[in-house]
Amino acid sequence: MIAEDVRHQQFVRRYLYRLGFEAHDIRFDKLPAGAGSGEQWVRLRYPVAVKAYRERSPKARTALIVVIDADTESTAERSKRLSDALKELALPDRTTRERIVHFIPKRHIETWIACLNGSPADEEQSYKKRGANLDGAIIDAARAFFEWSRPNANVPVQCIPSIRSAIVEAGRLTA
Repeated sequence: MIAEDVRHQQFVRRYLYRLGFEAHDIRFDKLPAGAGSGEQWVRLRYPVAVKAYRERSPKARTALIVVIDADTESTAERSKRLSDALKELALPDRTTRERIVHFIPKRHIETWIACLNGSPADEEQSYKKRGANLDGAIIDAARAFFEWSRPNANVPVQCIPSIRSAIVEAGRLTA
């Protein structure tokens, strides 16, 4: 898995535990040290991770999860940037059969955490709380995402579009 920051990793880890994965089943790419653009790091790392996934997938059941904030762009624009990163290295785009999952929170993962925990959430507002301890909120959000992404789940009306897109993407893990 490649992700912009620790909160992304915590959310996905908790979600994967709900799916039945164990700690030894999950591998995260080491986050870059120091300040810098997490988005840029994910975008540059993405083609390398896709190539490694494609080399492993014929031999073992594997998946690649990519978590990258859309910030002020749309989720479609951010997804296109990932596709463009593959093209730059002459790699084909991901196919519908590949277990390559794009989780793209609009604005920030904190927007998802707010929405999944039942708070009114607006994808145009920033919910980023620097330094706030969100560990419990992340656990609860991952639990809600698991419930919302189950087959035939009744997704609440307040579900924001980027989470609805992620629910579709999550289906790649079980396909």
